[in-house]
Amino acid sequence: MTAWVASLGGKLAERWLATLVLPGVVFVCGAAVTARLGQRHWADVGLVRSGIDRFAVTPAAHSNGAVLLMALAAVVLAAAASAAAQALGQLVVRLWTGTWGRCGGPLVRRRQRRWDQAAARYEAALREKARRLRGVHPSPSATPVLPDTASLAAVRDRIALIRPRLPTWTGDRMVAVDEHIRTAYDLDLATVWPRLWLTLPEEVRAPLTQAQAGLTAAARTAAWGGLWLALGPRWWPAALIGAGGLALGWWRGRTAMEHLAQLVESTVDLHAAALAKSLGHPVEGPFGPADGEAVTRILRKGY
Repeated sequence: MTAWVASLGGKLAERWLATLVLPGVVFVCGAAVTARLGQRHWADVGLVRSGIDRFAVTPAAHSNGAVLLMALAAVVLAAAASAAAQALGQLVVRLWTGTWGRCGGPLVRRRQRRWDQAAARYEAALREKARRLRGVHPSPSATPVLPDTASLAAVRDRIALIRPRLPTWTGDRMVAVDEHIRTAYDLDLATVWPRLWLTLPEEVRAPLTQAQAGLTAAARTAAWGGLWLALGPRWWPAALIGAGGLALGWWRGRTAMEHLAQLVESTVDLHAAALAKSLGHPVEGPFGPADGEAVTRILRKGY
């Protein structure tokens, strides 16, 4: 047990160092370079080197106490930057999955218009393809080849898997899971999920936890990008780093949300019957809408 605890402590320390301290130290160094160079001397490495050389000959550089204090200050600043990135990461997750209040309305309506247009093109192509396959004379505006319905469906799905309800694809991806589950099983995911989580074995929880951690890590990457972007007005290369961090965080966030959404939907598919049985509602055959309605009613205490 002692060895296991020591091993766990070492892994936690490595994770803390890799995910928090090192990015914070890099950011503090970048902020120092930004303050030293500015926009006029943005690529003057010699200016940074001369500053380090001048400090090296000062009495403070040869004082153990002064060096220790500066090291502690650097660690504290790095930890503060890491804490700021974590807080901003939580804000990024809310931004990706929230409604944005009144500000989100125009964007939701714009996404709905785009989705409606893409869905209309897809449905028209489906009808035309069905006419061709049945041997019915094609419509006058039809092309000689069969419509590429798969590409049209992909265009629609890139906007959202369902008609958009939120300002972002990432938020609508989990809303789509809720709608799919409600349609297939008549289950309210928000009501069912906390209870379902308690019935899951550890080997099922682990991938879900990892997927959630992936989404959090992606948001934190975007947050670091935002912090670097804030240095851009003083040193423009920092803006490039920040823009890259934002783009990488956004891409990783979409990927993580897609993975998490598939895992959540699969978990409900595979374990909803076990939840129903634990609630005193045995399921005979495949779990269906009648079973889902009964489970939802039980968990809502009849409301």
